[in-house]
Amino acid sequence: MGGSIISPASQCVYCKTNLRFYDLLPIISIILLRFRCRYCHHRLSISYLFSELVCGLLFVATTFTDWYSVYTLFFLLTTFTLTLTDIFYLIVEPKFFYPFGILLCVCHYFFGLPLHMVTGICVFITLISFTYVFPKSIGGGDILLVSLWGVLLGNRALIFLLFIASSCALLFLLFCHFFLNKKIQQLPFVPFLNIGLLCIIFI
Repeated sequence: MGGSIISPASQCVYCKTNLRFYDLLPIISIILLRFRCRYCHHRLSISYLFSELVCGLLFVATTFTDWYSVYTLFFLLTTFTLTLTDIFYLIVEPKFFYPFGILLCVCHYFFGLPLHMVTGICVFITLISFTYVFPKSIGGGDILLVSLWGVLLGNRALIFLLFIASSCALLFLLFCHFFLNKKIQQLPFVPFLNIGLLCIIFI
């Protein structure tokens, strides 16, 4: 994290060698290379394959019948990317969140959909106030993301989304505590928000 999302070219995170186009073929490359870098032979995480599979499934699940479906896919891919940064780095990456958040709002307005500004502001103020009462309970990135979704989705959809996300997070914590005997110190919440968003869109 901390680098540009545009440049330099894609590199191996271990040896920093620039990758060729045939090293970046989704799913195919990592399987043919047996989960190792072509150049330094360092073993690659299975999360790369998982990410490519999820993105592929999102493409398949989105029916490209009009431009709105393209916007929906863009929304989901943006959220999935933020999910990955939250899982691996416990951060909603600002360099990704701000430009793509603005672009989502522009696309939302372009399709004639309402921007629920009051909902977004109320959510932001409520969550900020909550952190003053319970410090470090909610990350700043989570607050910004939920506030943005308040603007895009409105209060009813957001309440349902937060209910699903909170329920899934609670079940995950209970599972870790009782079955894995593991105490989670910091829980990335964006993955659970992503689950809620998928339910909102596809159910």
